[in-house]
Amino acid sequence: MAGPCYRAAVPRLKPIQRPRIDDFSLHRLEEADPSSLLGGDPRTSDRFEAARFAAETGVEGRGVLAGADLAGIEFSECELDGLDLSDTRLVDARLREVRMTGVTASVLTGHGGGWRDVVVESSRLGAAELYESRWNSVVLRGCKLGFVNLRASELVDVLFEDCAIDELDLGDATATRVAFERCSIDTLEVSHARMTDVDLRGADLGEVRGVASLRGAVVSFEQLMGLAPALADGVGLRVE
Repeated sequence: MAGPCYRAAVPRLKPIQRPRIDDFSLHRLEEADPSSLLGGDPRTSDRFEAARFAAETGVEGRGVLAGADLAGIEFSECELDGLDLSDTRLVDARLREVRMTGVTASVLTGHGGGWRDVVVESSRLGAAELYESRWNSVVLRGCKLGFVNLRASELVDVLFEDCAIDELDLGDATATRVAFERCSIDTLEVSHARMTDVDLRGADLGEVRGVASLRGAVVSFEQLMGLAPALADGVGLRVE
């Protein structure tokens, strides 16, 4: 008589957690002169608009901050609209409840910064040097991004939505509840990253570097097929 048949227990996977994005509203903002900004300034409840600056001064407003040194600046409950931040230094900047719309930059230097409750919409950044940053509840929506360097950063509750990204560097980063929706990423670097609830299913992925560090991320079956050669190479698996 055959003995009882035991089936190995299959662990139940927990559903992936979505980014927890805090909602905020900007009310009663004071129109402010973007040319008045200085490094280390604490600015609260101000709106810096390129078009308004141009209308009031007769000076082209988009580039008023290009090349400015704003290291250590603090924006709280502020809005930046239509400004060119090319070569602007936002090193160690602190942003809380900030909305940036129509911002452009060929090169943006903002490493070491702290962003909390920040929305960046309809913006174009060529090279964004944002490594060793701390992001919490950050949304990038409808943006065209060239090279985004978030190496060794801490990302918690971050959403990329309707973004086209040439290269995203998350090497050595810690990412928790990060999602991509209707995005394309030509090159994704994740070597030595630590991931928890990172949802890549909404991204059209090109080359992925450091696939062994994708532990903690979720991909679709179609994405898995595309990653298979790199996964096999990473574990030394021969496929014949």
